[in-house]
Amino acid sequence: MNIEAAASVAPNVPSNPFPALPQEDERDLRDLFARWEDLAKSEHSMPPVSPLIFRLLRMDRDAPLAVGEVTEIVESDPILTARLLGLANSALFVRPGKPISDVKSAVIRLGINEAFEETFTQLFGMWVRHISRMPDDALLDALWIENLITAFAAREIATTLRDPAIDPALTYTAALLHDVGTLALCWADAKPMARFIKSGYAYGTELHRDYVDAHCRLGSRLLQDWNAPLEYAEVAARHHQPLNHMESGMAAVVYLADHLHDAVTQHEAWSFQTPSAYPLGCIPHVPENVTAALVALGLDDKLEGIIERVALQSARIESLARMP
Repeated sequence: MNIEAAASVAPNVPSNPFPALPQEDERDLRDLFARWEDLAKSEHSMPPVSPLIFRLLRMDRDAPLAVGEVTEIVESDPILTARLLGLANSALFVRPGKPISDVKSAVIRLGINEAFEETFTQLFGMWVRHISRMPDDALLDALWIENLITAFAAREIATTLRDPAIDPALTYTAALLHDVGTLALCWADAKPMARFIKSGYAYGTELHRDYVDAHCRLGSRLLQDWNAPLEYAEVAARHHQPLNHMESGMAAVVYLADHLHDAVTQHEAWSFQTPSAYPLGCIPHVPENVTAALVALGLDDKLEGIIERVALQSARIESLARMP
């Protein structure tokens, strides 16, 4: 993976198309972003993700007992059990024969990688809903949709690269976790953060730069404290920094995927109606440096296919985005 060539591309800075942030929020948000280290401390931080998430990440999907381990994790939560059975019996995976009524059969039908990703997505999604203090459910939906698009795009990029050092399923999960810092800031002070997001994250201003620094540092620190794999903390820390040839391939892939939201949702194959009043991601367009970086990685003739494959999964993304 030629990260060094991709890292040499200069950034492009587009304008922000969203309304300006009310001035009364700026001081509160500046103070919030400056307190990111305090928000990372256990006595002030939001509730951690389920320990089942990191048990899942530590498992070996190629091991003979992988099906049994995923089954055990799913069966430990009745809501998770119901959702995995629902997916296995859905039109996406239906097969001739009797409906599936047990988790192990569901895992076998889905396949270990699909079951792994689905279990992780459901666990993380339930946590996102549980800890949310957002005053607007539609805004929470937009944040969740953004994470899902990033994850699906990251998996497609990783799959296309065919680099044995970049596992598509693990890259997918890292992409879902990449914006934990934003969720922590929303948990700490939801109302001004909601207005900040609706303003397009005050893109192009010093406040936006403060936010980028704060949520990347905060997300990385939280993931370290939760004993997440170190690569995941790196992804959270670096997903807004220019590509660096010293970073992991996973971090580079998530950085690129995190800038493809508009390209995916504007593709003709995309059928899911995303909330137009809210930005998907805190960068309003696909920057030229991201497109050029994909070219430098040898994906110049594959980018449209990557975007199309994600867009064609809009029904799947919608089903995950709309879960209660």
